[in-house]
Amino acid sequence: MKRFLKNFIKNPLNMINLIIICALIFVSFFPSVIAPYNPLEMDSRSILEPPSFTHFFGTDQFGRDVFSRSIYGIQNSMIIALSSMIISALLGTLLGILSGYYGGWIDQVISRIIDAFFAFPSLVLALFIVALFGSSTFNLIIAIGIVYIPIFARTLRGATISIKELTFVKASKVVGKNNFKIMWTVVFPNVSSIFIVTFTTNFSTAILTEASLGFLGLGVPPPEPTLGGLVGQGTNFIIAAPWLTLLPGLLIAVIVLSINILGDGLRDVLDPKFQK
Repeated sequence: MKRFLKNFIKNPLNMINLIIICALIFVSFFPSVIAPYNPLEMDSRSILEPPSFTHFFGTDQFGRDVFSRSIYGIQNSMIIALSSMIISALLGTLLGILSGYYGGWIDQVISRIIDAFFAFPSLVLALFIVALFGSSTFNLIIAIGIVYIPIFARTLRGATISIKELTFVKASKVVGKNNFKIMWTVVFPNVSSIFIVTFTTNFSTAILTEASLGFLGLGVPPPEPTLGGLVGQGTNFIIAAPWLTLLPGLLIAVIVLSINILGDGLRDVLDPKFQK
């Protein structure tokens, strides 16, 4: 752990992005502390006002404060992305380790299912699921979660195959440990670094997928705000009120960039070639 922290803080960019991520987590749990207004409150006297000290991101066509809606949009987007990634990570890791450890017909069946999912672009598959079952927070979480299961499954399958024949795994079999115990107490800890990097890098992509669905009108139904939904709703006023689209879009870019850079930092630190 000490070596990990030492290598991680060597790069100041990692710390900057870690601070940004911590700020996002705080906003997700306590949006009312940051947001100056009720995100659903309309004000007919403040319609389409440009950014000012009163309304940092301006107001929308209903007089709602865009900054407050963006703060609550971060909360909704983070909840959807994180929940979907937890589903993907749990199911994908289970399938990947089972496939890689047992091999044979189990590997063949799971691999063919994974290949079938990879035949569809992730956004198209998510669009199909949401369009089929309707737009809601729950359906979005399930749709995005299903889309990313194959990524975890294929990644963890490859990692499991690479270590299952190593001496310490064979030694666990010799001492009488059953297969499931070996998978979760021996194999998984040794592929955990790959799991962490996979989770981090795909978390940012899940946020983009949620934003894309919101932009297309298949996200959380209005008036509940999400960042993608705010961008999509603002396109009708892109000339008269560009801040409705540009500022929430800028937030999406900052969030995704920060998570990606943090994921790259974790990958570099957890890579064996950096271990001394």
